[in-house]
Amino acid sequence: MFSILTTIVIVGMYQIFAVGRFNYPEFRLKEGQISETEVLAPFDFPVLKPENELAEEKERKLAKLRKPYTISEEIMFDALSAWDEIYAILSTNDSPENAQYISLELKKSGWTVSPEVLGFASRSTVREKLYNKVRNQISTLYKQGIIDASLADSVLIVQNDKLIVENTSKFNTTTSAGDKLKTVTPELNDFLAQIAPQLIKANIVVDEEKLNELSQRSLGSVSPSEGVILQNEVIIRKNTRVTPADIQRLESLQDAYRNRNVRKSPLQELLTILGLFVFVFIVISLANHYFGVQNKEERLLVADFLPLNLGFILLTLFACLNNYVFGYSNLLIPFAMVGLSAAILVSFEYGLLYSICSLLVVSPFINWETFSPIVLILSTLITLLLMRRQNAFHEYATIGFYLVISTILTVSSIAIYKNDPLLSTLRSIGIGLASAALSIGGIILIVPYYERKWNRATKQTMLELLDFNHPLLKRLATEAVGTYHHSLIVGNLAERAAEAIGANPLLARVGSYYHDIGKIINTEIFTENNEDSAKIHNIMVPEESANLIRNHVSEGIVLAKKYHIPQPVIDIIMQHHGSSIIRFFYDKAQKSHNDADKLDYQYPGPRPQTKEAVLVMISDIVESTTKSKNIENEEDITKIVDDTINRLIREGQFDEAPITIRDLHRVKATMIPVLESIYRKRQDYPAQKDE
Repeated sequence: MFSILTTIVIVGMYQIFAVGRFNYPEFRLKEGQISETEVLAPFDFPVLKPENELAEEKERKLAKLRKPYTISEEIMFDALSAWDEIYAILSTNDSPENAQYISLELKKSGWTVSPEVLGFASRSTVREKLYNKVRNQISTLYKQGIIDASLADSVLIVQNDKLIVENTSKFNTTTSAGDKLKTVTPELNDFLAQIAPQLIKANIVVDEEKLNELSQRSLGSVSPSEGVILQNEVIIRKNTRVTPADIQRLESLQDAYRNRNVRKSPLQELLTILGLFVFVFIVISLANHYFGVQNKEERLLVADFLPLNLGFILLTLFACLNNYVFGYSNLLIPFAMVGLSAAILVSFEYGLLYSICSLLVVSPFINWETFSPIVLILSTLITLLLMRRQNAFHEYATIGFYLVISTILTVSSIAIYKNDPLLSTLRSIGIGLASAALSIGGIILIVPYYERKWNRATKQTMLELLDFNHPLLKRLATEAVGTYHHSLIVGNLAERAAEAIGANPLLARVGSYYHDIGKIINTEIFTENNEDSAKIHNIMVPEESANLIRNHVSEGIVLAKKYHIPQPVIDIIMQHHGSSIIRFFYDKAQKSHNDADKLDYQYPGPRPQTKEAVLVMISDIVESTTKSKNIENEEDITKIVDDTINRLIREGQFDEAPITIRDLHRVKATMIPVLESIYRKRQDYPAQKDE
C-alpha cells in the first residue's frame, strides 16, 4: 500500500514540476553536465541569440537612434492663452493706485510681477497697444520655433511626414526668445522681463508617435538569430561537457520544434507517466520488501514503513526544488541524509540498499545526470563503510567528518581525471560540503525523532539501556539485588548464545537485563531477593502465591512502558516465561486438592516469538536452576541445560519462534562453559602450615 501511495506522490511531483518544462523532444541537459548521447540536427534551423545578448543589442540600437522633433502648436496656444489671462487681469481697474491689487491678482494666477512695473496698467491705450504687440511677437517666436539650448547642433524635424535635419541656429532658444519678447516695447521692458521666463517655453519637442515608429523599425532590423544549424550537423558530441553555447543551440532547436507544432501525443504522455510509475514502484517496493524481510522476527506495524517512504518523497522534493525551481547544482541535494539515517535506524545493509534505491528514484528528477549522482552515492557509500568499520552509527560529528572527507575525495578525484579547472573544482567541493552539512543536520533531526516516535530498538537506544545509571537498572540494583545479579548472568548467557546462532546479541543482553524488572514491585516474595520468602508463601494459598509470582511479567511491562523501553525489549519481558506453568505452586495445590485448575498457575504468554526471547527464556531457567543446585561437575550443568531445553520443547514453548534444533545444540554448547566457570565447585586447597 505504501509503495503505491509513495509512487503516486512522486509521479505527481513529476507532473507538477517537470511536465511542460521541457519541450518535445526533451533534451534534459544542463550547463556543465557531460552529455551521454550525441545530438544531431533533424532539420535546418536558426540559432537564436541568448535573450540577454539580444536585449543588449536592441538597447544599443535604440541608443543610436536619433530622436525626431516637431514644432508643437499646442505649446504656442498655451502661451497665447496665458497672455490673454494676464491682459484680462491688467484690465480689471484703471486706477493708478491699484497696482498693488493687480500684482496680488496676478500672483493668484501664478504670475510673479512686482507692483513697481505695473504703472502702465491704468492707461487703457497703452494696455491695448501692448497686448497686440506682445501677442504678435509670441506668435512669431513660436512659429519660428523655440528650442532647448541643451540640444545638439542639429535636430531631426518632422515636416509633412518627412524627416529633415535642421541646424539648431535656425531656431530661437528660450533665452533668445525671451530677449526678443522684452524688446517689443522698450518702456515696458521691466514688466516683460518678469513674465517672459514663464511665457516662453521650448515648442520643438520629441514626436513620440514618429519615435515609436522609428524604434519599431530599428528593432525589426535586429536579427534574433546568429547563424544556422544545418540538417545532420552535430549539436552536442557524446561525452563532452555541455557549454552555454550548446544549451542555446538546444533551446533554438526546441523553439524550431514549437514553430513546427511538434509535440507529444496523448498516448506518448500516458506511456511516459506509466513508465515512470512502474519504474518508481519497483524501486520503492524493493526497499519496502527488504525492510520487511530484514525485520521479519519483529512485529512490524504499518507505521514502521511510513518513514522509509517519506524519505523517498522528501528527497524527491529536494531534487525538484533544486533542479526545477531554484536551478542550483544537483550536488546541493542532501542525498546522504536518507541513506545514512536508514543505516542508523535499521541496519548497515539496509542503508546501502536504501541509498541505491534513492538514487534510482531521484534520477528522473535530475535529468539522468551522471556527475552529481556519482559524487553523492560514492560519498554516501564511503561514509557508510567508515561508520561500520569504526562502529560510529550515532556519533554525528564523526559521521559529518567522514561525509566531508568522502565528498572532497570524490569530487577531487573526478575533477583530476577530467582535468577540470581549479575554480570549477573548488566550486563543486563547496556545493558538496553544503550538501553534507544539510545531510548531517537532517540526520540529527530525523534519527532521534524516529527512535522516540516508533520506539525502535536501535543500537544507540540499546547501548543506553545497558548503562547501569539507567533509572530502572538502578532501582533493580538497589531494591532487588538478587534479581539484579541474576539478570546480569542471564545477559551474559543470552548474549553468548545469540552470537553463536546469529541472533542479535545486543538485544539478547538488554532483554535479559530487563526481563525481571517487574520483581521490583514485590521483591520479598522472590527467593533470590529474600531467603525467607517461603515463610510468606506458607501463609498463602498456592493460587495466591502463583498469582503474585505471575504478576511480575505484567508489572514489568507497565514499568517498561513508563520508562519508554523499546517494544522488542518489552516483547522479551512479555514472552520470557511463555505459557509455562508455575510448577512449584501447581504441584503444591494438587497435593492439597486434586481439582486445581492449571490455568490459575500458567503464565499468560505469548510464547517466545523471536530467537532472542527464546535465549532469554532458556538462560533465565538454567541460571536459576543451576544456582539452586549443588553442582559437582560439568555433567550436572549439562543435565540441567538438557532437561530445560527438552522440557520447553515438550511444552511447545519454541513452536512460534524461528529457532531450529541445530540452533539449540549451539546454544547448549555455548552456555555450558559459561555456567561451569560460574557455578562449578572449586577444589579445596589444604591450609598452609606455619613454619
